[in-house]
Amino acid sequence: MSAPVLVVGAGPSGLFLAAELRLAGVEVTVLERSPDRSTGENLRAHMLHARAADLLDLRGLMDPLRKEDPPVWPMIHFGNFWLDLSKLLATEHSLMIPQASTVRVLEERARELGADIRRGHTLTAVERGPDDDADDVAVRVSGPDGEYDLTAAYLVGCDGENSAVRALAGFATRQGSISWYGLLADFDEADGEWESANYPTGIFAVVPHPVHPTRVRLMTMEFGRLPDDPEAPETVEELRASIARVTGKDLTVGQPDWIYRYSGLTQLVTSYRRGRVFLVGDAAHVHYFGAGHGTSTSLHDAANLGWKLAGAINGWAPPGLLDTYHAERHPVGDRVRMSTDAQLALQYPPETIGPLRDMFGELVAFEDVNDHLVRTITEVRYPISYPGRRSKPASAHPLLGRPVPAVEVATSGGAVALTQTLHDGRGVLVDASGGTLRQPDLTGWAGRLDVVTAEPSTELDAAALLVRPDGVVAWADRTGTDAAGLELALTTWLGAPGGDDTTAAEAGR
Repeated sequence: MSAPVLVVGAGPSGLFLAAELRLAGVEVTVLERSPDRSTGENLRAHMLHARAADLLDLRGLMDPLRKEDPPVWPMIHFGNFWLDLSKLLATEHSLMIPQASTVRVLEERARELGADIRRGHTLTAVERGPDDDADDVAVRVSGPDGEYDLTAAYLVGCDGENSAVRALAGFATRQGSISWYGLLADFDEADGEWESANYPTGIFAVVPHPVHPTRVRLMTMEFGRLPDDPEAPETVEELRASIARVTGKDLTVGQPDWIYRYSGLTQLVTSYRRGRVFLVGDAAHVHYFGAGHGTSTSLHDAANLGWKLAGAINGWAPPGLLDTYHAERHPVGDRVRMSTDAQLALQYPPETIGPLRDMFGELVAFEDVNDHLVRTITEVRYPISYPGRRSKPASAHPLLGRPVPAVEVATSGGAVALTQTLHDGRGVLVDASGGTLRQPDLTGWAGRLDVVTAEPSTELDAAALLVRPDGVVAWADRTGTDAAGLELALTTWLGAPGGDDTTAAEAGR
């Protein structure tokens, strides 16, 4: 067995997942077909939403990215209607960070923690693993020195919109009806009458370069079209033809320094898990990338799965924990599908959507509508509940199922932001009860749970919180008296005290 977990794809989600597993002491091998990081996939994106930045903050990974002094963008768009974030900047904003920088930081962290990252290695076959009764996963790989076989306890596809894992492991998908196709191309300087605009058949835009501020990036987007030959090398002639179809103009362009083709149809797999094989990020959900969901959604997929896989490997996962990955993240992927398809429908076909865009433009001007659309893109919340508990959902604490807030609390060591307490990747019990918290004996969760004792905080609005390793609040108590609720939450998410190998085996089935 090469490692307990085999990850395919070294983009943001695959590298973040690898780092999460290593943080929990789990050996992981990452296969990446590209020989280096300077690929189109790593150069095309240049935005992180606030929730993605919050997630990286949980592990201290935003610090090196902030040193690059990324601009804060006070807007996001929904179907090319710009949404105003000016009144929400404390919690909602976008950071202009090149994906190449994000990949670099995540890869450095994963390697630092001991991940085995193999660039230039391509998955060619999944020979065993998607079946529910499989004891391991067996795959075939093509590397620089030829083909070889690997086995692992689990296989995770983080290999993007054209996922080999998704295809080879036989995941079923649902597809949308509107296709898109376009090109990105970088030039040393703007030479010609290039003006960003929406057109009847698509979009032509001049956008900021994500890495080199002195360069210019051109973008085309054509709706209702796919490339003639998606496997053919991109050419300047293809770029000129795309510009002409969109704008109706035969613009003169020189030879680009870099050119990249993208295309697709909305896709969502029907299940994020098949036996011992999982999908993360664009491998599970393909959607119109211009909507801005991609990196944030993919990173949260990886964060949700990582600690659960680690629990199964390390022997403490309660039965069914791995199944909660699909249960929690598939509805998120479905909402992303709905949101991005809605944005496509607002742009195409142009001959019928004009009145709809006019009406939608009026609605976006209302602050409540603006805020709702913003949170449609950025919100993270899981419907966490505990069957048999007397409390009604309407009376649940508003933090339940949400990311832990970046509230500072006073501890014996000084003020600390709650997000900083998650750096080691374990669950955290925040005791802000002033010494009155009723709790079970916590020694059985040693190694899975850290305890932070803090002074009572009105800003926190809770006497105690249990935070999962992915930063999600799993239990909140305003009184500090719900000892039974705390113990139930602990065993639901962090397993029985002490854990055992039988539990881990059941969780892996």
